[in-house]
Amino acid sequence: MEDEIFQEVKEENFSKVLEVLKRDWPKHFMLYQTIKVFEEYKKAGTKWKYNLYVYGDLETGTYLQRIFAEYPNRKMNIFYVYTTNPDLTELKKGLLETTIIPWNSHEYMFEMTPNSVLDVIQEVLANKNAICGPKNNKLFIYPPQKDLQMNPLPEDVYVDKLDISHAAEVNRNWPHRHSASELILGEHIQRNFGLGVFRRSDKKLLSSVLSNHTGVLSVMYTDPDFRGKGYAIIVVQHMIQECRKRGRLPFCAVLLNNKASQNMFLKVGFEPFTLVDYIYPSNYFS
Repeated sequence: MEDEIFQEVKEENFSKVLEVLKRDWPKHFMLYQTIKVFEEYKKAGTKWKYNLYVYGDLETGTYLQRIFAEYPNRKMNIFYVYTTNPDLTELKKGLLETTIIPWNSHEYMFEMTPNSVLDVIQEVLANKNAICGPKNNKLFIYPPQKDLQMNPLPEDVYVDKLDISHAAEVNRNWPHRHSASELILGEHIQRNFGLGVFRRSDKKLLSSVLSNHTGVLSVMYTDPDFRGKGYAIIVVQHMIQECRKRGRLPFCAVLLNNKASQNMFLKVGFEPFTLVDYIYPSNYFS
């Protein structure tokens, strides 16, 4: 990519990027945490590819992060664009000129994009004649200094890690499933972790949450027959505990109109942090 405006950051320079992102913590935690979490994926044997690019210098430049995977019937291109610079002129220029993003396909997503850069991305999408719509989310974090209160477990259930055998069930219950989603969710379970509340008598999965490549708590689900029993709160509390053991900042992103989930996370102790957007072509999930 001789004429590419973004230059790839070599892995040996990731530590320099992390030092920049640690300033004003946790303002820049999203990019920081994804770099760190994907190191765990690599150690666990993932075949997914991670690339970090920068346009400009490491201090004030525009970062473009790409996670790529290829499956028999689908490619996965997940992008995260970020800058520590309040002037978004260079961010716009970088996105307009880059050849890294497959604008003419439906197989890409801008993930948890800071709301502050949404207007710029929408301008670029219009320039590329790409039909995409943002899904507005509120991002919550569980502050590092906050104590974690664990609800007692009812005697008839237990909490355990998910394994690959649970991927099909988790995918079946996920409203955003698509042709490769079971394989993708299985990758998160194998290379990262997920937790579930199980019934002791028959090991039935009652409530579950996954952690993905950013470390976000995602794909949350509780069996409709067992809602209102506090199982979602229990599994989220255990997810916070496990994230902290792994040196991560626990966080989640919830659709703005999903007040029930927002209230649940607030009840657990999460605090609002910022607004973010998922941006993808209208036929992304086909």
